Amino acid sequence: MKKSYILILSLILAILSLSAVSAGLFGDDSGKLTVDDLKIDDKGYGMYDVTCNLKADKEFNYLEMVVVFYDDSGAIIEKSPLVWNMNDVPKDQTIKVTGSAFINGDNTPAKAEVFIFDDSLESDLDKAIFNQTVEM
Repeated sequence: MKKSYILILSLILAILSLSAVSAGLFGDDSGKLTVDDLKIDDKGYGMYDVTCNLKADKEFNYLEMVVVFYDDSGAIIEKSPLVWNMNDVPKDQTIKVTGSAFINGDNTPAKAEVFIFDDSLESDLDKAIFNQTVEM
């Protein structure tokens, strides 16, 4: 009788442990960003101002923006890293983002993709927590 109680209790604990691990592995705790009024303005000589309003639905230790510029055929002209960054991003606070992106050479972009990461110097664009295309 005592062995059956121990067995049942062990099974219940195993199920609860498995549920907790599954929730941690499959839960989406990445956070969401709301980005409004995203603009890229040409300032001449390959310099571009990137501005937007950003609001996070959770606190982030760090956020960073990268911009990739494309020509009218879709070829990449330039990847401008670290356009903007911020430590200790608060939850539910609107942040006025202002950053600078650069293009080397005489190419004129037709569009740009703006990526925001929650990890510093991330190079894998698929790991962005936000991205949006801006026609130029």
